[in-house]
Amino acid sequence: MKTRSKIAKALLCVLIILITCGVQLALTKQTGIQNKSEDMRPPLFDTPSYVEIKSGDTLTASLKANRSCNIGSLSVVMVNTDSEGKGTIEFVLKNSEGAEEWTTVADEAAITVGEWYEIGSPVTYIEEGKEYILTIMANDCNPYFIKTQIDATNRSLPFEEQIYAANANPEDSAGTNQSAGSLVPLSTGISLGTSVVSDKPLTYGDVFYYSHVITILIGAAALLLIIFGYEKCIAAVKNIHASELIMKTGNDIFLVVLFIVLCLSIYINGYLEGINISADSAGYLREAANMAAGYGFNYDGLAGYKGSWFANWPILYPAMIALIMKITGLEVYAASKILSMILVGILLVILRIAYKKEAWFYALFMTNLGLMYLYWYSWSELPFILFMVLFAFSLADVVSDGSAPLETGGVSDKTSGISGKTVEASGKRVTLKNYILLGVSAFLCFLTRYFGMFTYFVIGFYILVLAIIAIRDEKTIKTVFNKKIISLVVTAGVSGIMCVAYLLNNKLQNGMPSGVSRSMWWDDYQSLTNDLVKSLFAEVFNLFHLEVPQYITNLSYGKSVLILFLIGIMLAIFIAKNCKHFTRESVLITTAVIYYVMFTVIRYFSSMDTFYYRFFAPATFLFTLGIAGLLIKYIRDTKIYVYLLAGMILYLMIFAVGDYTEHVAKNTLPYYDIVKMSWDEDYAEIPENSVVIFSTLDYRSLYYRSDVVEGTIDPSDTMESLRGRYYGSSQMCILSSDAAAMREADIYDASINEAIDANLDMSKKYLVIGF
Repeated sequence: MKTRSKIAKALLCVLIILITCGVQLALTKQTGIQNKSEDMRPPLFDTPSYVEIKSGDTLTASLKANRSCNIGSLSVVMVNTDSEGKGTIEFVLKNSEGAEEWTTVADEAAITVGEWYEIGSPVTYIEEGKEYILTIMANDCNPYFIKTQIDATNRSLPFEEQIYAANANPEDSAGTNQSAGSLVPLSTGISLGTSVVSDKPLTYGDVFYYSHVITILIGAAALLLIIFGYEKCIAAVKNIHASELIMKTGNDIFLVVLFIVLCLSIYINGYLEGINISADSAGYLREAANMAAGYGFNYDGLAGYKGSWFANWPILYPAMIALIMKITGLEVYAASKILSMILVGILLVILRIAYKKEAWFYALFMTNLGLMYLYWYSWSELPFILFMVLFAFSLADVVSDGSAPLETGGVSDKTSGISGKTVEASGKRVTLKNYILLGVSAFLCFLTRYFGMFTYFVIGFYILVLAIIAIRDEKTIKTVFNKKIISLVVTAGVSGIMCVAYLLNNKLQNGMPSGVSRSMWWDDYQSLTNDLVKSLFAEVFNLFHLEVPQYITNLSYGKSVLILFLIGIMLAIFIAKNCKHFTRESVLITTAVIYYVMFTVIRYFSSMDTFYYRFFAPATFLFTLGIAGLLIKYIRDTKIYVYLLAGMILYLMIFAVGDYTEHVAKNTLPYYDIVKMSWDEDYAEIPENSVVIFSTLDYRSLYYRSDVVEGTIDPSDTMESLRGRYYGSSQMCILSSDAAAMREADIYDASINEAIDANLDMSKKYLVIGF
């Protein structure tokens, strides 16, 4: 019987192997439907400008094949189309001999503004080195293409693109290469893409993703079951002790994988497929470039101006970027992305130290969508969050050291310090190091954002609470609390004096403590309040890495306020029921609430950007850390804990890492490099150490040419006054068109008019006048 059983198992194993091989072979078979194809599309600018086609006009594109291949349907991105429009857009492709390859017509109503649209052209074989002419005619509509950077476009497509200006006589441009050559060439590309059709037909394995791997795994599992039997296989799986393994190593695996995912996210969204530079970002980066070059606080030092004191924002963030520049040798924007990755890593390490094996649960809240945006931008909020966490943890260590009597509402019977160790209520006392860390972290919050001074109000709040408790207990005030209160007052005083000294120095150097006047200008308070409500809603959905759904944004103001009020009530009840006084969770939540309240009040009395994630995300992160500390006790000893941890690890490893690595594997020209090409073109005629009058340069490039400053001219100026005002510049540059308009207006001083007359060349983009 044993022999027969072994023979049967062997035959079954052979059968499984044959079936697996057969399935693998079947997956390699052609579907007979179509060949493989790959979409090729140029990268589009996030602040686009347009190539216009008016009704009746024709845009001509010369497409010179850089390799022989089959191209499939063309695709376009257009704006200024009407979903109910009756117009059409006609596309005609002609070969190098002028013969028509195909004609296709797209309805205006079928094109969604700003989205790629396939125009349904047939597969066409193009030969390397040959030139093809595509003409695009607008009939009863006015569609625009988005401009693209020509070098990046030609790297992305199987042909080199040359666009010629639209004209009202399509017969002049339809025909051969010679007719195209007579038109006016543009220096940009357009939002025109295509697909390249492979000679290799599509297989079933291509259609069903991962089918090869899955069938091999199923075959291997079937072989194991046949050879060893069901019971032995199940016993072997049980002996793995998956739960214990996850509990032992899952935390650190999750943190490492999360760090990789966040770094990839920063690289892809902030460099490879986009750039995130606001006006503030450009200011930080310009100052960092000047610091790295040895000009210290001189914001325009590289441009030759020695008195340009950097005071609009605190110095620490650009100083950190400059340090990365010096260490790595990278240019300033890339250095800011590396800094973001380092700060994310440090924050994860702090959570690991503070929460030990449970750090993964708290780190989940680092995927808050608002925080992700902060990671991608070059803003000081990321180091600010890091120092806020250190501040809250160190303050919790000070107020929850076990010295507060339980009967007076002090600490609970057990609390956790930053070391993560459990401390008995009568145990370890705070030391000088705790107060030093508290004062330093508060000062560092200030050095990254002026609003960081709110930390001293948090300390003041706890001093007041401790004083009230002490007054209610005469024995306590003579022993413990008076020492703690005095220590906190000294800590806040010394640290706060350093902040005031910094602001006074700004006042001496710049004329204003924070660089610019932050007094009130006119605000629409109704709109501001609406923005506040929308921003708070966004904070709720950002926690789950979600955008606010449309049906929520469409709610009336009254309903929105009611929902937020109910959410607030539920959170307040949960916190009141679960949070004990002077614990780390209570300090985190209290710090966040004070932040929310203070920032909201200040915004109503001081004009700046309206409410949005950038302002509230730092406090939201502290708040969610506190809530996480209250939630985890409900799942710590349950199977939910293990399942959630295992699920998060699998999600990060399979989906998040897989999705990001797919983006990296595209091997396209980084979007940042594309934008730099555009800036190089914009600055091509601007010499070093120039002042650009009436500048139309991309504000994001303010740091890119740190040797250039922006300026103005008014009718009261003379060449002499301009030389004095722009003493650091060697010459001034004015758009030739602006200079011609200035001369025509004839309202400027004779010395300026003479300089314009002597140097104006309308064939050049800029007029350059030497000082």
